[in-house]
Amino acid sequence: MDIGKHEPEGADEQQEQPQPPPSAEEDTSTGDAPMETDAAVAAAATEGNTENPSPVEAAAPAAPDQASASPSPSPPPPAPAKVGGSTLSGSASTDQDKPPKKGRGCLIAVIVVCVLCLILIALGGVALSSLAAAIPSAENLAGTGDGRIREEVIAGAKAGSGKKIAVIDIKGMIVSEATFEGAGTRTVCKQLKMARQDKSVVAVILDMNTPGGGVTASDEIYRAVRKVSAQGKPVVTCMHAVGASGGYMVAAGSDYIIANRLTLTGSIGVIVGTINYAGLFERFGLESEIYKSGELKDLLHGGRKRTEAEKALVEQLVTENFREFAQIVADGRDRFASVQDVLNAEFADGRVLTGRQALEAGLVDELGYLDDAVDKAKKLAGAPGAKVVRYRRSLRLSDVLFAVRSKEISGLRSILPLEARLVKPGRLYYLLPSVLP
Repeated sequence: MDIGKHEPEGADEQQEQPQPPPSAEEDTSTGDAPMETDAAVAAAATEGNTENPSPVEAAAPAAPDQASASPSPSPPPPAPAKVGGSTLSGSASTDQDKPPKKGRGCLIAVIVVCVLCLILIALGGVALSSLAAAIPSAENLAGTGDGRIREEVIAGAKAGSGKKIAVIDIKGMIVSEATFEGAGTRTVCKQLKMARQDKSVVAVILDMNTPGGGVTASDEIYRAVRKVSAQGKPVVTCMHAVGASGGYMVAAGSDYIIANRLTLTGSIGVIVGTINYAGLFERFGLESEIYKSGELKDLLHGGRKRTEAEKALVEQLVTENFREFAQIVADGRDRFASVQDVLNAEFADGRVLTGRQALEAGLVDELGYLDDAVDKAKKLAGAPGAKVVRYRRSLRLSDVLFAVRSKEISGLRSILPLEARLVKPGRLYYLLPSVLP
């Protein structure tokens, strides 16, 4: 009986008999059969077996007759035959019909990107930690090289008369090189020049906390301070914990000096130091060989004992620089009429003074704080309504490099105090003696 045809009337009264499954020939004759190409492949693979069905086909029961008038469903296509060890599918494009594996490549890419992001975050954290450890405080930003200077309002209304009092930091050791640990001359002198050329700036306050520094570096800042004062803009120095030696030399160029009663100041003098390891060489049988063009070319060499000629020359250099320092003090302080008066003073031996002792010696004008310095600057400038701004320099990538490099100190110098690391052997300093290594 052909599949798809309706049962004759009265079929519901007849006993349902199992029907054998249609043969391959009958499947190919129906409209629901596979495509001719598929049937041809299956027929070629099973040639000679169509008349003898497999035991499974013979044992399979026939589909029951349907009680309703609806057509019976089409039978499933025959199982693919095996030819030469491979299974032939009912479709020629079986491999092409398989859905491709989607999303695996995208998943790998996402994982790689996530790993890279985590690595970058970790590196950023390490960099920030190094930067935080390398910068002692935000106040030292002004002491690192050259760059754009910005103003930070610290007192007074942002909108007012337009007059300003500029506060410039001189904190840390005074050095010629750009460093986070000291007051670099390039930055300080640039800020002083900016205040001198800005018509809205009517006065300058030197916010000082320094033990001094190099002879040349201190002199450069002193000259820049004198230029500001010579232009009619009063300069007031406010000393905090320390304002000694080279720091006092800078302060002597200002018009008014205010110190805390406990400030360490004074130490007016010159110092030079080096390390002599000739005895260590003798102990271990070492000897330093130096080939020089003159007798004093290797002055202060540490591998041998000092000669009398060397000692006399070094004393001459120190005395000459000390007289320069004494002259600056005499020019800046009304108490002393000449350089000889400074040389005859009790503090000429280089001793350190407290703020109160310095006031008695005529080295400072008043004991007080930063607020007192602001009031004095406004009074000297005749601008009671002026706002107070502090000069800062914006942080740049080069500052990070400077900070990291400044921590790369090897050997025994790494255990020295901060300022002592900046002291170079054989150089002249206006510096507190306690800073020397």
